[in-house]
Amino acid sequence: MTSTSRARPGRPVDPDIEPRVIKATLEVYGAVGWAGFTIDAVARTSKVGKAAIYRRWASKQDLIAAAILSLKAPKPVEVTGHLRDDLTEIANRVARRYLGPHGLAHIRAMVEAKVYPDVLGEALEHIRRGAIASGRKTVLAAIEAGELPPGTSPSLVMDGLAGTIMHHILMVPNSKLAKLADDPSTFIEQAVDFVLAGAGWSGPEPE
Repeated sequence: MTSTSRARPGRPVDPDIEPRVIKATLEVYGAVGWAGFTIDAVARTSKVGKAAIYRRWASKQDLIAAAILSLKAPKPVEVTGHLRDDLTEIANRVARRYLGPHGLAHIRAMVEAKVYPDVLGEALEHIRRGAIASGRKTVLAAIEAGELPPGTSPSLVMDGLAGTIMHHILMVPNSKLAKLADDPSTFIEQAVDFVLAGAGWSGPEPE
């Protein structure tokens, strides 16, 4: 008499595991940085077992890279021909990124990519390329339209804008960050006008 064995169905794959782990990775990394980052902490935060994490990412390096890549590159800003409007839109996107739920992870990654380029450098490259291309296109269009002097450096204009925003966010007391995140418009106007004045902008005065 022969018996036939019936295969037991395995546990259904939880489709929420990967998003939960990526979210937890950004939270843990934002809080402790690369030096303090562990899979154990991600497992506790995400409530996902370490074995399930390692089945998807072979190492903490792979997990961090996947998490940073999930910070999608910003969409290119449509150049309108009005530099102040275009820079205001770029500044809004930069501020939203740094003030968002994973802003600290993004800022940490930008700094630590200089210390751990093998871990973070490549993952950040897609964001860096997109930001550079969008900023360069905006500034060159303004030069062609006569809003900026010939020879104006696109990188200096964009560094001035993004650097001003990042520095302000880092220097604002934690008690005031939520208010800034709710409405950064006044600060963004001030930052854009400051950068335009330094760049020798000859466009119309803001109303």
